[in-house]
Amino acid sequence: MFCLGCQKGFWGRSCEEMCSKSCIERHCYPGNGTCVWGCYTENCLNNSCSILTGDCTDGCKLRRTGEYCNEYNLASDGLVVQYPSGNEPARFANDGSKKSCSKTKGPNVTFQVDLKKESIVTGVYITFGKDTTNDGKHIYYASNTSDFLTNGTILYEGQIENTNINFSAVLRYLTYVPPVHDNFSELEICEIGIIGCSPIYYGSLCDKSCPRNCRGPCDLQTGKCIFGCLNGLIGDKCELACLDGTYGKNCLETCSATCVRTYCDKVTGECTEGCDDGWQGFDCTQKCLSGQFGKNCSEFCDGCISQMCDHVTGVCDNSTACKPGYVYDKYCNTACNQGFYGSNCLRICSSFCLHLPCDPGTGTCIGGCVQGFQGLNCSQVSQQTKESEEVPTRIGIFSGGFLLGILITTVVCCLIVKTRQLRKKQIKDNTAMKTQRHDVQQYDDVGMENVSTYQDLRKDGANDYDQINIAYANH
Repeated sequence: MFCLGCQKGFWGRSCEEMCSKSCIERHCYPGNGTCVWGCYTENCLNNSCSILTGDCTDGCKLRRTGEYCNEYNLASDGLVVQYPSGNEPARFANDGSKKSCSKTKGPNVTFQVDLKKESIVTGVYITFGKDTTNDGKHIYYASNTSDFLTNGTILYEGQIENTNINFSAVLRYLTYVPPVHDNFSELEICEIGIIGCSPIYYGSLCDKSCPRNCRGPCDLQTGKCIFGCLNGLIGDKCELACLDGTYGKNCLETCSATCVRTYCDKVTGECTEGCDDGWQGFDCTQKCLSGQFGKNCSEFCDGCISQMCDHVTGVCDNSTACKPGYVYDKYCNTACNQGFYGSNCLRICSSFCLHLPCDPGTGTCIGGCVQGFQGLNCSQVSQQTKESEEVPTRIGIFSGGFLLGILITTVVCCLIVKTRQLRKKQIKDNTAMKTQRHDVQQYDDVGMENVSTYQDLRKDGANDYDQINIAYANH
């Protein structure tokens, strides 16, 4: 007599069926697959499971989903919405309990879960209510915006033979559309599980941390950075820095040739040691602005015509001349010596500047002029000085002429008086010798002569006075 049976972990007529993962030690009866010693309940809600199937009968504990509640559930921390709102709220679909269900009815019924951030999703596990049909095409949309109708990507479209749908995608919004669309369509979801891990974890229970330098989520099985590394790093787990001279995403960028050194910041490409002469910017890709040159573009070609020069050496673009105020050479960077100005510094500042030097370009006396001079270069006698010199001169000439006239008049008057006295004495001496008539006649003659003499003297004095006045006026 022989005892027929199956190897541990299998059951069925030909031992082709596997015992439930939830059976303790995965040991079940060969005839019907029920768990011999019961099932694991560590992830089951209320620690309740079926020994026949190993399923958690009441649902899963927080952040667990799947047939045996052994998968990580992203929907537990998500935001669920159903349209229309229905008579049972959508939040019943992600509370972990199969006993409470969301329910809605009407045309164009939809159910959506917002994971709040982009995550790697490998499948969906939905527990429908008894009134929801499985017939027809079920559609799952994925998107990174809430408007799935215009931006959504179809992850699955077709019949559902079981409640577990497998796929792989990176998404934030998952939207489910049932197969029936009429006024009597009813959607009842008791529990929805979105299988996957948040962006920084991996592993079957999402309990392992992705490498910190991954760009986005890592592979849920191996932890490799499947979307590449942060700038400046390479390797499966982004553990290697870029080689010198390279930087950026996947180290594909080359440092600028105008960096002082051959290397740069491996993340940003910044030339950390500075730039070659004539270049500026964090990555040394910008030429010096017009009019500047040299190390860090800190020098200026002010003396060049139109301030145009080579951005590296500072040699003037027009080397045949320089701006006024500079000595001619190819750099035009030698300013005039103190006291000189103009083209090639050939002109001398005015000696009437109050202070030296004058402006080397124009010769303008920057500190003003000495008293009596005006103008930009103090070469003009001020109007006030001219007027102040002319008034004393005019007063002196007028006073001299006036005094000279008084002197001449006095002299003339003295001569007239003296002449009269002499005439009277002569008349008195001759009186005794002549008759009365003769005396009268003689007296008249003397009188006429005196008058004539007086007129002659006055005429001569007046002419001299007039000549003096004429000379003064012409002066």
